[in-house]
Formats: sequence, structure tokens, C-alpha cells
Amino acid sequence: MARYFEVVMGNMLLRFSLFGLIIAFGMFLQAQELTDKQRSLAGRYTQLEQILFRLSETSANSNPRQAALLKKALLESKDKLLIQRFETLVNALERRQFSDAVGGQAAIAQDLLLLLKLLESENRTEQREREKEQIKEYIRELEEILHNERVLKNQTHQQESQNLPTLEKNQRDIRTRTQTLRDRIAEYEGQSPQSDNENESGESSDQEPSTNQESETDRESATESPEQSPTQRTMQKVMERMKQAEEKLRQAEKEGALEEQEEAIAELQRLKEELEKILRQLREEELMQTLDKLESRFKRMLQLEQTIRSQTERLVNEIEGESAPDQRQMFIRADRLAGEQQSVVDDAEAALLLLREDGTAQAMVESLLQARFDMTEVKNRLERTLVDTVTLHIENAVIDALQEMLEAIQVAMDESRQRQEGQQQAQEGEQEEEPLIQLLAELRMIHSMQRRVNERTKRYDAEIQKMQEKPEADLNPLRLAVEELTRQQNRISRILHELRTGRTR
Repeated sequence: MARYFEVVMGNMLLRFSLFGLIIAFGMFLQAQELTDKQRSLAGRYTQLEQILFRLSETSANSNPRQAALLKKALLESKDKLLIQRFETLVNALERRQFSDAVGGQAAIAQDLLLLLKLLESENRTEQREREKEQIKEYIRELEEILHNERVLKNQTHQQESQNLPTLEKNQRDIRTRTQTLRDRIAEYEGQSPQSDNENESGESSDQEPSTNQESETDRESATESPEQSPTQRTMQKVMERMKQAEEKLRQAEKEGALEEQEEAIAELQRLKEELEKILRQLREEELMQTLDKLESRFKRMLQLEQTIRSQTERLVNEIEGESAPDQRQMFIRADRLAGEQQSVVDDAEAALLLLREDGTAQAMVESLLQARFDMTEVKNRLERTLVDTVTLHIENAVIDALQEMLEAIQVAMDESRQRQEGQQQAQEGEQEEEPLIQLLAELRMIHSMQRRVNERTKRYDAEIQKMQEKPEADLNPLRLAVEELTRQQNRISRILHELRTGRTR
């Protein structure tokens, strides 16, 4: 019996072993398949980065906005080390480290989703620009209709009662034009145009003329529908008022016609305000998108510049101390810092594209141009291994400028949020676009720019005095720096003049 159990147990163990081998082989094949798929994805993503780079280069002249967006996507990809992380996933799957692979895949999927949203943002930008132009066109057409209705009202007031029917056609023409505008706005809003109960000739229908006994509530309930947008409801009220004015003009009822025309004008004015509100909302959305991009860019620049400054200071202290690094080691470290400084310069270029595209923040553009000049000077000094207190001083100026601009951007974001929440109402009839950075913040930046120009002037004067004692010294770099300083001073004066005269708004 014992022998029997040994045989049975042996057979069972053998079967379990064979079953385990089959499962293990199946898992091996499955793991190998996953590894191959992951390797394929890594290769495809590498190709995608190459395509993005080529597109950014080819569209630099024809479509600068798209080129800037593609370059930003590339920078984000490089910053997040996506290609390297794809390779890490492949290695993890090859080593059967499935838990590490799952975590890495989830993180990459999230970063890819953010990258996709960044690339898709260009579509929303173009769509928003089209919407803004449409709304502006509607407002221009509406202003002409409003003007014509006011002219007709004046004519009604001046005409004798027996001559009022001659103005009926003018009122009908204005109503026809209003109906065309109403249908265009309905199409823009994705709604079906409302019927005006008229035949193709534009003449009134055979229905009985409305009487004075018709109540205001009945009239409004007949023209409004819950499915209509606010603009369509207002347009319907305008149409009804104009139609009633036609009836009053036909019946030579002067006071009644004037009352209906006055109400039509009031409704047209309300409609104009509604369209201007939509236009402001689109502008606020555009502002927040630009400010969000700028905040992200400036935070990155500031963080990297602070790191460069800290490492430069450490190197300066080592050089001035007893344990100074050898020449080769110092060159390697300074050259690495110069490479990191170039990354800050690249970010500044991308931020300048955004600011120039907006066109309302002239002081910030000039402040960033000054900072970019200093960034480039730091890079050049580090490449020449000029690691000293002068380099630290310039780096500090860059940090101060970036901090000031970042604060201005964050204040502008808070103000934009308040406007969107309705805490700051725009002035009635205001049509100018809200500037990216408010006037007070720009004046603060101008003050800081002037202070930095003054500090540079003193520094360059001291350097010139030293160089005059060395006839063999090369004055060309300093001469170029002084020319740039002159340009900065002239530009500050021009921006102040434009702000005073309102030309930048």
C-alpha cells in the first residue's frame, strides 16, 4: 500500500512538474512578447522625436508658432528622459521585473498624455483665433444695424404721422439684415435658425396685426425658447420689436413706433454687450493659456539658473581656497555649467516667442532680452573658464530678473482668474483687449531694468579703467557689451514713451 501511494504521489508530482513547466514556458513566451512590444514602442517613440525635430526645423520660417510648440514638446520629452525610460522598461521586462515595469509604464503613459495635450493645444489656439475674428465681425455688423436703427428712430421722430408708412420699408430692411446676422450667429453657436413667419418676398404674413391689448409677457413667451442661447433669445426680442415697429409705422402710430424702436435699440445694445463678453472670455482663455506656459518656462529657467549660480559659487570658493582644482578639472566643470546655461538661453528664446506673439507686454519682452544677454554673457565666461565674482554678479542679475518676471506673471494669472470669476467686471463698452501684464507691473520691471543698466554702466566703467592700464587688452568684447547697454537704454526710453502715449495698448 505504501508503495502504491509512493507511485501515485510520484505520478502526481511529475504531472505538477510538467504542468509547472508548461505554465512557465507560457509565461516565458508571454514575457518575451511583452518585451518585444515594449521594444517596438521604444523604437517608434524615438522615430517620433526625430519627426518632431524635423518638423520644427522646416516650419521655423513658415509657421513660427508651430515650430515653437514642437520645440517645447521636444524639450519636455528631453527633460523627462522619455527615450531612456522606454529603454529602462525594455530592460526590466527582459529581467522579468514586472512590478518595476508596471510602475514605469504608468508613469510614462501619464507623461505621454501631458505631451499630447501640449501638442493639441495648437488646435485650440487656432480655433480660438477664428472664433475671436468671427465675434469681432458680428460686433461690427451689429454696430451698423444699431446705427441704422437709431437713424430710423430720428427719422420717425421728425416725420409727420401721415408720412410714417413711408418708413416701413426701411424698418423691414433693417429687420431683414438683423435676421441674416441672427442666422449667422445661430450657425456659429451650432443652433438652427428660428423662423420669422415670413414668405420669401420678405412681406408680412396674412396673420392679423398685433393689437395694443397684447401683453408684454405674452410677447416674450412667444419669442423665447429654453433651447435658445442668450444671444439668440436677445436677437429674437430685437426681431419682435422691429416687427412691431413696422406695424406701428404702417398704422401711422408715431408714439408706438418710437417706443418699439427705442426698445429694439436697447435690445441691440444688450446683444452687443453679450458678444463683447464672449470676446473677453476668449481673450481671458488665451491669456491664461499664455500665462500658464510662461509660468512653467520661467520656473524652469529660475530653478536651473539658481543651480548654476550655486555650483559657480562653489567653484569660485574652491579656486580661492587652498584645495583649488587642477586646470583640466576646472575646465570640465565650467564647460558643463556653460552647457546648462545654454539650456536657460534656449528657454528664454521660447518664452520670447510667446511674449512677442501676444504683443502687449513690451516691458517684459525687454526685461527678458536683457536677461538673455546676461545669460549669454555667463555662458561665454564659463566657456572661457572665467569663474569669478563678476560671473557670480551677472548670474545674480539674471536670477533677480527671472524672479521679478515670474512674480509679474503669477500676479497676472491671479487677476485673470478674478476676472473670469466675475470679481472684476469690465467697463461697459470696453473693447480693448486685456494686456498680458498690467501697467503697474510693467512699470516695476522698467524701474528694475533701469537699475540694472546703471549697475552695468558702473561695472563697465571700472573694467575700462583697468584695461587702459593694459595696452595689450582686447577691448572688443567690452565694446560690444557697451553697445548692447546703449540699445537697452534706448529701448527703455522708447517703452516709457509708448506706455505714456498708450501706443502699446
